Amino acid sequence: MKPTVDESICVFGSGAILRHTGAMRAEMAGVREAKDIEYVHRMRVASRRLRTALAIFPRCLPSKKLNNWQKEIRAITKALGAARDTDVQLELLERIYRGAPLPQRRPGLQRLALRLYQSRARLQSKVVAALDSLEASQALDQLEAAVADYTARQEQVYIFTPALYQLGNQSIGASLDQFLAYSDIVSQPDEVEKLHAMRIAAKHLRYSMETFAPLYPEELKRFITVLRKAQEALGDVHDCDVWGVFLPEFRQKEAERVFRYFGTRAPFRELEAGLDYFAENRRAMRDNVYTKFVEDWANWQQKMVWPELRDQINRPLFLPQRISPVPRPQPEAAQDTESTAPEVTPAPEGDPQP
Repeated sequence: MKPTVDESICVFGSGAILRHTGAMRAEMAGVREAKDIEYVHRMRVASRRLRTALAIFPRCLPSKKLNNWQKEIRAITKALGAARDTDVQLELLERIYRGAPLPQRRPGLQRLALRLYQSRARLQSKVVAALDSLEASQALDQLEAAVADYTARQEQVYIFTPALYQLGNQSIGASLDQFLAYSDIVSQPDEVEKLHAMRIAAKHLRYSMETFAPLYPEELKRFITVLRKAQEALGDVHDCDVWGVFLPEFRQKEAERVFRYFGTRAPFRELEAGLDYFAENRRAMRDNVYTKFVEDWANWQQKMVWPELRDQINRPLFLPQRISPVPRPQPEAAQDTESTAPEVTPAPEGDPQP
């Protein structure tokens, strides 16, 4: 038998779940058509936020069905992630191509873009298959039905209870602990895997904070802004690291493909200038982004940002003006630039020239 859950928790959680299922539904048609890459991005973000909500409020849902729902949503997140990664890689390549003034650099960049376009076309079929599976499973319909009784009571139930604040404190606090566990590696640029893990921890912390932000109407805004900046910086570092692994493999495969077709590797030399240029561009970008992140981190430490965040979530906030019903859930717009590995997000403007 499930332990009793404070009703305020499930009423609040149902609102979060409905926001994210609605946001996913709003993007489905656009994802299928594949005419604008932002549909994939927004649906991916919504699916991640939904997964966060399901992890925070599992006691409000039937445990046997929850596992199946999580499986379906995880599958669509994965398919969308691979497509989004390639979309962003292509955006970056197009921007760098426009900034490559020397003609000898263009063949290599064009060939790299060609292979990525071919890969993206193959990935679209996987995205559509994942969408078909999600719709056939009726996971979103069932989720919404499972919380219907709670959502119907949103304007009747007082949600600003000690139980809900305690859950918010535990969720944000645990995510903050996981994030800060990587503090020591901020000054270690070669710790590629740990920096990537820190980025993921930053993402989890931010999503947790955004979930409970209605409990802290003003207090969490600046901390969420800081987390977004940290997450984007770590994401850009990781993206450059992904390119650092991908490009040597691409060179080898493309050289072998050229040899099989021409019987000689000589034509591959035409691609080398562009590939060299792009590789150096990514190395320089990583150095720049990483240096700025270390500076920002030192500034956040000096300003005691993380202890202040912990103080905010520990502080009781039962002020009369905050006693109000949970707003009715509305489909939300994605405001996220991050992704799961391997990911390549757009580099900041002003890519360095070698």
